[in-house]
Amino acid sequence: MRNLIRVLIIGFVFVNSPVIADEEPIPLKLEKALPVEGPENIQPSGLAICHNMLVTVSDKHDNTIFEVKLRDDKAVLVPYLQFKLSEPVTESKLDFEGITCDEMGNFYLISETAFRILRVSAKGEEVSWITPSLRSYGKEKGLFQVPNAYLEGIALRGPHKFVLAAERQPRGIMEVDIGKVPFEVRVFKNDTTQLTLPKGLNPDFSDLFVEDQGLYALERSAYAICKLVDTGQKFEERDCWSYKAIETREELQYLDMTFGKAEGLTMDKDHVFIILDNNNEARACDPNDRRPLLLIMERPIVKTW
Repeated sequence: MRNLIRVLIIGFVFVNSPVIADEEPIPLKLEKALPVEGPENIQPSGLAICHNMLVTVSDKHDNTIFEVKLRDDKAVLVPYLQFKLSEPVTESKLDFEGITCDEMGNFYLISETAFRILRVSAKGEEVSWITPSLRSYGKEKGLFQVPNAYLEGIALRGPHKFVLAAERQPRGIMEVDIGKVPFEVRVFKNDTTQLTLPKGLNPDFSDLFVEDQGLYALERSAYAICKLVDTGQKFEERDCWSYKAIETREELQYLDMTFGKAEGLTMDKDHVFIILDNNNEARACDPNDRRPLLLIMERPIVKTW
């Protein structure tokens, strides 16, 4: 009986003990680092796989969804959909910072300046805002305190349900359900982390990814990807992966590495894709090369007990 109790206790510990964030993140392994080519002043922001197609948006191109075509030695951003808003906007630029899609092929973009979600139909013939400004919902909980650090990522979590990332100072998570009347918004401030940050940098989110209801966050300042688990009061970091050793490699570095440059995250069953926005910064090893980078890494096998 004593041995049976001991086995049951051990089994309980292994099944119910979470992998917490103060464990060392798993280092990711690089498969390819591809320079990104595209239109002038391309600044990728957000990444998604939609119907077996890798897509992104650029925060300097307000009317285009780009397909990311992979070549042996580069990734090429090709305009896939060019769309026109059906109603005028007051913002001089919409600054799209994230992209996701649904099973019907519709695209959803998050605008940092408008604080709204834009729906673009699969063929681009229907374009409409599906939320009003979400700024007041975030400000009520203390988000959106720093200019140019607003909404920075979007993922679809179910029919009519979206999860958005507030970038930094403080960072946070917003859940938006447009299927309810009136639509529902839940806001969480998530400005603490157990990850190690470079001196002087703040915790941040730069993109989100959802798979089987699991939520993953791209934490640019920490060079990490973490699973975020909803505890009811906040989202806790679990099962973190690190790509720091990849982005800071001598041959991949940019001249200014004060801040991380990761802007888009997506995955398939075998790979992790991260796209960098270097803001036209030159590479340290080649001052004439100002192209962004697409990092393709092996996806770790997550142990389950």
